[in-house]
Amino acid sequence: MNRKWPRAAGLAVLLLLLAGAWFWREPLRHRLAWWGVLGNDAPPPDLVETLIAQAPHPPAAVLAAWQTGKIVHRQAAVRLARRVVPPPAPLPAGLEDVMLAAALDPDLAVREMALRDLRDRRHPALPALLAEQLRDADPQVRLAALQLLKSLPPGTGLPLLRPLLDDPEPLVVATALKLLESPAGTEFGVKLADLTPLAAEGTAPEPETLNRLRAATARARAWFESQPASPASSLAGLEAASRPVTPALLPAPDFELPDLDGRRVRLSALRGRVVLLNFWATWCTACMGEIPTLVALRQNHGADLVILGIALDGVPDTHGHGHDEAADHTTDTVPPRVREKVARVAQARGINYPVLLDPKNEAGGRYQGGELPTTVIVDAAGHVRRRFIGPRALAVFEAMLAEAARPVPQPAAPAARRGP
Repeated sequence: MNRKWPRAAGLAVLLLLLAGAWFWREPLRHRLAWWGVLGNDAPPPDLVETLIAQAPHPPAAVLAAWQTGKIVHRQAAVRLARRVVPPPAPLPAGLEDVMLAAALDPDLAVREMALRDLRDRRHPALPALLAEQLRDADPQVRLAALQLLKSLPPGTGLPLLRPLLDDPEPLVVATALKLLESPAGTEFGVKLADLTPLAAEGTAPEPETLNRLRAATARARAWFESQPASPASSLAGLEAASRPVTPALLPAPDFELPDLDGRRVRLSALRGRVVLLNFWATWCTACMGEIPTLVALRQNHGADLVILGIALDGVPDTHGHGHDEAADHTTDTVPPRVREKVARVAQARGINYPVLLDPKNEAGGRYQGGELPTTVIVDAAGHVRRRFIGPRALAVFEAMLAEAARPVPQPAAPAARRGP
């Protein structure tokens, strides 16, 4: 009896363990997959979102993804926060902090998602956060903020519009004038259709168009002067009851890639200088149009700036481009046809900065560089200061680089205090 009892007890324990493993197999599988995703610098974005949505406590999963400090994870976190707590419901404290910090993020994809979410929740911090966007060096950021101004209560956005009458980007001025027409009760005679295509092409408007714009801004200034001053309608009034938001520093993921001559270039070895990463491909029309600007940028700068053109030829994008020359991921060598094609285009386009080859999407995956062209500006300390999609004018690049050369600023943009 005494000998059989330990055996029976052991068998019972084993059966319980097996039953527990069977019962908990899905949670264990999810946890193992989640740990693997959190440790991966470049997981498939869809996988990150799926695991957050399937987590036992999705808000905690959103926070964990955000706190990795990784670009792919942070984009998924901001996107999924909306599904975890659908608007217009207020966000719980932890997720609210994430969304407020994301509204000032160096990754413009994250920033835009966060601002739209705060708009849909009618968050009291939105006016002051939009004021910060309207001071941004990037006219695309200012234009996006102007679109969000439409959602503010009547009159709230007026103090934000007045400074834009002096904006250097004509399309920003014209958009501000269109938004001002309703509260002013008059039309200023500007047509966005005359300016939008020119802004997309980087072409200056015709003198006649600029003259009409100047006349319209003069009338708008006169209207502002005629309005009674009110502390509640001033920009200072919008920010008076606010607390600062501190965006998290975003470390630049490291990588090492070969250039066209086979030399290996590691990002972390370039610390001490500002680095501009430009993800492009030879089949990308917008990328080809941006190259002359980058060439001019390289000519304008000395050793203080490094530009790296990271060619994603061989990496199929979401539209199927590049599928016919996809790299063999079982080998470390760059396919000769990819190297030769990129080298031909680089020479034909007069590229005067190093071109790196990334047919396995090693750097592209870390920086979500698949939508082209994607540009990332990394400061001398190794922090991402900008990540955006699409070309920009030379003057905008210069303003962004000057910003990246300065220490990380303490943000002026605020978030509203929570109630009791």
